[in-house]
Amino acid sequence: MSTGFMALIFAFGIAAGFLIAFSGLGFLQDSGAIILTVFLSALFVVSLVGIALVVMRRPLWRKLFGVAESQMEMIAEPLLRVAEGVIARDPGVATAAAGDFARMVLARYAWITARRWLMVSLTALIAAMAALAGTALLFKQNQLLEVQSALLSEQNARIQEQTGLLAQDVQLAEAARNAALAVEITQIAALVGEVATAVRAEFGAAVGAAAGDQVTMMFNALDPTELGQGLTLRIVSASRATRPYLFLDLGYRAEDISDKTRVAMLRRRGDLGQTYARLAEANGWQEPGPQNQLVDRPASPERGQLLRVLIAGGIRNLAPLNFVGLDLSFAYMQNADLSLMTAQGGLMSYADFSGSHIIGSDLGGAWLENVRFRGCRIERTSFADITADRVQPPFRPEEGTVPSFLAGADFEAAALIDVSFAEADLLAANFDGALLVRPDFSGSILGAATLRGAVLLAPEFAGATLKSVDLDGAVVFGTDFLPELMAAAEPDSFVAARYVAAPVTLAEVMALPVVDLTLTEDEVVAISGGAPAFRLQRIQPFEN
Repeated sequence: MSTGFMALIFAFGIAAGFLIAFSGLGFLQDSGAIILTVFLSALFVVSLVGIALVVMRRPLWRKLFGVAESQMEMIAEPLLRVAEGVIARDPGVATAAAGDFARMVLARYAWITARRWLMVSLTALIAAMAALAGTALLFKQNQLLEVQSALLSEQNARIQEQTGLLAQDVQLAEAARNAALAVEITQIAALVGEVATAVRAEFGAAVGAAAGDQVTMMFNALDPTELGQGLTLRIVSASRATRPYLFLDLGYRAEDISDKTRVAMLRRRGDLGQTYARLAEANGWQEPGPQNQLVDRPASPERGQLLRVLIAGGIRNLAPLNFVGLDLSFAYMQNADLSLMTAQGGLMSYADFSGSHIIGSDLGGAWLENVRFRGCRIERTSFADITADRVQPPFRPEEGTVPSFLAGADFEAAALIDVSFAEADLLAANFDGALLVRPDFSGSILGAATLRGAVLLAPEFAGATLKSVDLDGAVVFGTDFLPELMAAAEPDSFVAARYVAAPVTLAEVMALPVVDLTLTEDEVVAISGGAPAFRLQRIQPFEN
């Protein structure tokens, strides 16, 4: 390939590259007719010049070189005359013959060069057009592939949305099946009510008419053994027949006063943005998600309703029902009153009691793994292992201690006052942002638990296992809290050097919403004994 040919193709490539780089494919698409016209015009000009050279070759050559054409046999004749002039020692003849020879060589070379230029130019133009057409097609293909990729992404999003809707259909079908069992729970409620009415009437008759009226109004405790075996088994069977599922989260909590305030404030959020933000921080409001979304984990509102029926009927001691297999795991029962309840041997794992009031209850000896007590107010309640003196029949004291299982239990932002977790299994439990007043963690297993941002007032950690417990941001009282905690906990389970304590004022402590809504400043001072407050900060990773 000649240098001119390569240079021409290179020039066309540079031009096309700059055009694409600085103008973009859109320009090529919009100006395709202009570009094609330019190439065709160049091809026409080159062809026209070539034709002109072929037709006008002889006049041009005669004008330029004095000869119309030069062939190889014609070039030999001047050479012969040059040789004759040299032999005859005639410089004039030799010089004239040499001039004729030069003109013929130049004419011959000019024609060969012009013909080669014509062929190279035509070939280069055709090659450049083909290359640019291929490049345009390649860019067009890439553009179509990009459009196709976008359509495929949209299709995948639609498929995912469809899959989500199908999952909702499956869960809603399960909800429909459980709704049919709600009729059974309603019938159980009627039967429990009849038993409660009969027991109250009998008790009222025994204590006298006047006192009986008062007892009927105030009495709210029914011995589960009064239910009879048939109704007991019916209750247990209903709890087993209902199953957990994912249901639609409407984003509203009718029993939660704080949530109803949030909804009321949404109308003025645009005008009172800072006020809304302060209220949201104080009450733990979260941004509402998209409508028609499923709850984040399976739950059973039917089991929650069954528990409400039992409590409303006066059955606070669930131990006899737990003994025969009552299943309240996954029960969904937020913002309820669970006071004075006994749950020994209860199956309540994954239940959701968020926002509930639990006062004077004994929830020890139950399966409470991953139960949600978020935002609850819990007072004078025990989650401790059941010892012989607390065993409720039909469980027998001689069978030994009944352990409490609370691994993964969630007490986030809860207020716990005089609550015992003695000897309980609290592996990876969550107490973040909670207020703990005189909590008893003696002998408990708190490995991997978190108390980030919690407020600890007069806690008891004697013999507690505190491996990898996270106290980052926790508020504690007393200048020696960290060394005292390390000395009280199980040996080698807590590393005090992992934290530093920074002093905080009492006003800063009272500004915390969970404290402000639960205790007065005088109560905080009295419980802490006037000790200074500190906020812990973790400065070392747990791997150390």
